[in-house]
Amino acid sequence: MKLFIHVSLGVILLMSGLSCSESDSSLRVLAASSLTEVFQEIASEFEKDTGIQVTLSFAGSSSLAAQIEDGAPADVIALADEETLTRVKQSGRLTQQEEIIFATNYLAIATPIGNPASIGNISDFKGNITAVCSEQVPCGHLANELASFLKVEMEVTTWEPNVRSVRTKIELGEVDAGLIYVTDATNQVEIISIKGSESVKTKYPIAAVDNAKPSAKDFIDYVLSPNGQETLEHFRFGAPQ
Repeated sequence: MKLFIHVSLGVILLMSGLSCSESDSSLRVLAASSLTEVFQEIASEFEKDTGIQVTLSFAGSSSLAAQIEDGAPADVIALADEETLTRVKQSGRLTQQEEIIFATNYLAIATPIGNPASIGNISDFKGNITAVCSEQVPCGHLANELASFLKVEMEVTTWEPNVRSVRTKIELGEVDAGLIYVTDATNQVEIISIKGSESVKTKYPIAAVDNAKPSAKDFIDYVLSPNGQETLEHFRFGAPQ
């Protein structure tokens, strides 16, 4: 009987060890939708270097903050502005680590290919069908800041939940123009630079959520590393400021 007990305990301990090992070899990262392609690339590079599997979840920053507030499992969170990260802090799930700025971004006008409405600047939004991010999300905050900086009144037809939704409406020709991050430019839209827009940037913070796995710090360090920053630059993100 004693032998049976010792063997059983040994099996239990072995199973427990395997479970911990499996848990430590994976990481859950929540990231703003504008980070989709670049974080997919960074996660792939990180996995090759470390053997740690990264599960990525993308959504608008406000939606991610709400998920954290509701207790969604996460190890790392990367958002498109500092203001939204304040909500995460207020949730009590970001008390052990300070956030770090890892990238910057700014806005440009996007139109369907050919720019059929002849949009040249934000003032041309008047009288046309336009899409901009909702004021509750970072790209919407930034749009208002930019309009204020340029001292122009911006007329908006539809407010979208995230920058990818704005871009989709433009690609489908459902709107005449919209504001998107320069990093979201594709060959399916036409980009028009806005003079002065580079002076109005959003800063991207990244942080480990309380009780995150130890590898969360490794992932953040990789994002900040020369390799991570080179990948961000390749996808047109600006350097931390």
